[in-house]
Amino acid sequence: MFRKILTAALICFLSAGLFAQENDNKAVLKLTVDEAVKLALENNVSVKRSELSLKLKKRQKNSSWNSISPTASVSGNFTDDLEKDSYSSSISGSLSVGLSPSIYSSIKSAVLAYEAGELSYEATLRSVELNVRKSFYNILYEKDNLASQERSLETAQQTYDANLSKYNRGQLSELDLLNSQYNVESKKPTITSLRNTYTNDLASFKQILGIGLSIQIELEGNLDEAVSKLEIPESVLNGDLENLPSVKSAQNSVDSAKATLLASRFSAYGPSLTASYSYGKTKVKDVDDLSTSNTLSLGVKIPLDGWLPWSSGALSVASQKENLEELKLKLEDEKTSAAINVRNSYNTILQAESQLETLKKNVQLMQRTFDMTRIAYNNGSKDLLTLQKAEDNLLTAKTSLAQQQFTLISNTLSLESTLGLPFGTFTKSGSEN
Repeated sequence: MFRKILTAALICFLSAGLFAQENDNKAVLKLTVDEAVKLALENNVSVKRSELSLKLKKRQKNSSWNSISPTASVSGNFTDDLEKDSYSSSISGSLSVGLSPSIYSSIKSAVLAYEAGELSYEATLRSVELNVRKSFYNILYEKDNLASQERSLETAQQTYDANLSKYNRGQLSELDLLNSQYNVESKKPTITSLRNTYTNDLASFKQILGIGLSIQIELEGNLDEAVSKLEIPESVLNGDLENLPSVKSAQNSVDSAKATLLASRFSAYGPSLTASYSYGKTKVKDVDDLSTSNTLSLGVKIPLDGWLPWSSGALSVASQKENLEELKLKLEDEKTSAAINVRNSYNTILQAESQLETLKKNVQLMQRTFDMTRIAYNNGSKDLLTLQKAEDNLLTAKTSLAQQQFTLISNTLSLESTLGLPFGTFTKSGSEN
C-alpha cells in the first residue's frame, strides 16, 4: 500500500515538473530597451571578461609597492666531527632591503595600467549597451518591415482571389489572372528571406543579452515613439573634447609613455641602494660562551653605462622619447578626428530629421493613391499593372520611412557613444521608454 502511494506521489511530482517546464518554455519574456540593456550588462560574456581583467589590474596596482618589501631569512646549522668528538651548532637570521629610483615609476605605471583598465571596462560596457540598443531597434525595424511585406502579400492574395472570381465569370482575361498570381508568388521568397534574417538577428540578440536561445522574447516599443522623443541640441558641437572616451584613452597612452620614459631614465642613470643586517649565534662543544655575529652592511650602485650614447640604457631612453612624441601627435590627431566625427554625426542627424517629414508625407500620399487605385481597379477603370505599381510604391514608401527612422535612432546612439554621454541623453523625456 505504501509503495502504491509513493509511486502515485512520484508520478504527480514529475507531471507537475513537466507541466511547469512546458509553461516556462511557452512563457514570453517582454523587454523594453532599458530592460534589455540591464540584462546584457549582467550576463554578457564580454562584460564579465573585462570585469575579471579589471580586478587583476587592481590587484597589481595595490601590490605595486612590493619591490621595496624587505627580504628576511632564518637559517640553522649543526656540525658533528666524529673523529674529534666535537660538534658545533649555529643559528642566524638576516634582513635586507633594496631601494631604487624605479620604484616610483613602477607604482606609477601600475596606477596608469589600472586607469587604462577602467577605461577599457567602461568602453566594453558602452560598446555592449550600444550594440544592445541598436540591435533592439533594428529588430523592431525588421519586425515592422516583415509585417508590411506580409500585409502586402495578403493584399495581393485578396486581389488574386477577386480576379479568380472575375475570371470564372468571364470578366477577366487569363493573362491578368496569371499576372496577379505571379504577384502573389513573387512576394513569398522576399518574406521568407526577411523572416530568416529576423530569426537570425533575434538569436544573435539573445546571445548579446546572455540568455538561452530557447527563451521567447518580445520587444516592447516602436520606432515612431522612439523618434518622436529625440532632441539633439546644437551645443554638442561645443563640448569639451578632453572628456571624450577616445581622447581620454589617447591621453592615458601618453601618460603611460611618460612613466615608461621615466623608468628607462631611472634604470640608465639612477643609483640603487641596498641595506642588509644579519645576526647569528654559534655554540661549540665544551665551550661555555656563545660566539655572536652582528653585521650591518650598506651599499650603493651607480650605473655608468647609461651615460654612453651607444649603450642599451641610452638607446632605450631615446626610443621612449620618440614613442612619447609619437603618442602626443596621435593625441592631437584624435582630438581633431573626434571633433570631425561629432560634427559629421550631428549633420547626418539633422539631414535625417529633415527627410523624415517628407517620407511620412510620401507614405500618406502612396496610401491614398493605392486605396483610390484599388477602388478604380475593382470598378474596372484601372488595369492590374497600375494597381500593382501603386502597391509597390506604397510598400517602398513605408520601408523607406522605417529605414530612415532606424538610421536616425542609430546615428543618435552613435553620437551619444562618441561623446561619452549616458544613452538616452538626447531624448525629451530623459529615457527611451
